[in-house]
Amino acid sequence: MPKCVFMKDRQTKTICKKISVFTFGIFVISLLSQMYISNTTALKGKAFQHLNDEKARLDKELALLKYEDSKLSSLEYVEEKALQMGFVNMTEPLLSISSPALASLSTQ
Repeated sequence: MPKCVFMKDRQTKTICKKISVFTFGIFVISLLSQMYISNTTALKGKAFQHLNDEKARLDKELALLKYEDSKLSSLEYVEEKALQMGFVNMTEPLLSISSPALASLSTQ
């Protein structure tokens, strides 16, 4: 605590001590609140970093799934799987389907 040498009487020394104690108390309170705020901000920063890492991982997984989806839905892959399942390539042309009016005449 600073000494109040310039003050002579007892009442002014008491006031000086009270002001010094009050100032020290304000200093301690402000120091503790600054530490609390810094700690809270650091914890939120860590949580944000964790969520950001999780988002990046999920983005990579989503990109991989989109790639697999595009690969599995390609016509080349479908043809290859169809051949493996026993389907054969077409050798004859498709029959053309006639219009409904002509089809009804041919059945009469």
